[in-house]
Amino acid sequence: MLAEYMYVDDEPKEIVKPVTRVRFQADYDITDVLRLWGNWSRKEAYKKQGALSLYQSQEPEYKELCSDNDGLIIDGIISSMKNIRFQKTKEEALVLIKSYYGDEILDDDYVFIERYKVKESCSILIRPRTLREIASELGCSEGNVRKIKSSGESHVIGALAQQTQQTGMELELFKKINLFK
Repeated sequence: MLAEYMYVDDEPKEIVKPVTRVRFQADYDITDVLRLWGNWSRKEAYKKQGALSLYQSQEPEYKELCSDNDGLIIDGIISSMKNIRFQKTKEEALVLIKSYYGDEILDDDYVFIERYKVKESCSILIRPRTLREIASELGCSEGNVRKIKSSGESHVIGALAQQTQQTGMELELFKKINLFK
């Protein structure tokens, strides 16, 4: 039995939609992830210093943390950015560290024990920097620092996506605080 003959013009046409521009989109806000990483890093620095009271006296927004595993993963990503040969990537890591972790400021305390004896104790305060402070330190505009920071955040998103694809595991942080939209 032969198939029925049809003209090409009579066949139903499929409507083909043009492909829009596709970009990778993360389902989470990377600034929240890096903010929690910065808080975790500061707490670890205060622990190492033996001054958890300095950590406890911080504002509540600086007390939200990520887990140790998540912190180590993000810490590894940012430290690998510092070790890459390209100057741009090193600047991105520097800006991310200064804006989310902060700078260490030495605070000298003098304690008078007896009449003529003075004991000096030194503690380290860690304070995140604003984009304006980072820009004045690097000697460039605030807009350039914002671009560098955005590029560094994109690098971290890509590294987290690669890690998720290779291992099949996501950060515990995503499940814990529901960063997914």
